Amino acid sequence: MINSKRIKQRAKFARPLLIPFILYIGLLPIATSWAPTMETPLLRYGIALLPILPGIFLALGTVRAAKQFDELERRILLEAATFSFCFTLILMVSLGLLNVVGLPTPNPMLIAAIMALFLIIGKFWGNWRSQ
Repeated sequence: MINSKRIKQRAKFARPLLIPFILYIGLLPIATSWAPTMETPLLRYGIALLPILPGIFLALGTVRAAKQFDELERRILLEAATFSFCFTLILMVSLGLLNVVGLPTPNPMLIAAIMALFLIIGKFWGNWRSQ
């Protein structure tokens, strides 16, 4: 079941994304712990947005990697992105409506995590369907 050729091919796509991802993960705790302690607003905003810089390179690398996919892999990725967007939208609208009756507002960082989780679920589902 495990195809080593396919794993090597996917590793080739993921390799350029590794450094921006590690930088993003490393800068996230720095930004969340240091930003509230800064006294000047400009410095506070700059440090809070620090993880966005590697995030931009991560997004560009993802688009560049997706351009190298074959037709089937692009279709699976498109279906996964559609699945992720739709279910995240449904969940966020539901949470917004539940906010009316007293449920606390979710953290906006949670939206990105939920969307990534739904994208992974969509990719697994698309890969399973295409086999």
